[in-house]
Amino acid sequence: MSAPRNGRATEDRMFSAIVDAILDQRLAPGTKLKERELAEIFGASRAAVRTVLNRLGHSLLVELRPNRGAIIANPSAEETRDLLDARRLLEAALVQRLARTLGAKDVAALRRFVAEEKRAYERGDLKQGKRLSIQFHKLLAEAAGNATLDRFMEQLICRTPLLGNGGNGRAFCGADEHHEIVEALARRDGTAAARRMTEHLAHLEKELMREEAPAAASVMEALRA
Repeated sequence: MSAPRNGRATEDRMFSAIVDAILDQRLAPGTKLKERELAEIFGASRAAVRTVLNRLGHSLLVELRPNRGAIIANPSAEETRDLLDARRLLEAALVQRLARTLGAKDVAALRRFVAEEKRAYERGDLKQGKRLSIQFHKLLAEAAGNATLDRFMEQLICRTPLLGNGGNGRAFCGADEHHEIVEALARRDGTAAARRMTEHLAHLEKELMREEAPAAASVMEALRA
């Protein structure tokens, strides 16, 4: 048996694999992450696993409970409403600002991105479409040029797939509403962009709260899928 591997590359690989499994709903909210099992799956040391779990805890995707270990975060209905309310406030203000500051090249890049997102959904690639739907909101936050806001939005956006009942993918509503937001930004109509963003996130909340929880999978199955 080979010796456990340490180092940042191993930690990054493990971190990315777990985040991907969470975003793809292969790891359901409430799933316990055991150090020994993760060390075996990734051929990593227990120290490397603990480092990764701490990173996941900082990202709010995992809850670290004293004497109980780490579990995939499982936000309550109240937390779901609070988080999406925070997103509505922040992202409405964000697009109002971007309507004043985005240049033509930025708008063109967003249009290309939304077109790629739409093509993914149209060809039935829900996994890629969902990833791009998440990335769209990250791109808007990055475009603001505020590193503190960017980090905060990263946490809120990444935590969203855990909301409601865990989701089965339908709650990522596709590219049409994103297209309307981008076109409002292109017109420099901050009021319209903020209104569409607020409506978009309200629609997302409605979808999340009515979804059925996904079928549970073991950590081994989820991470080796």
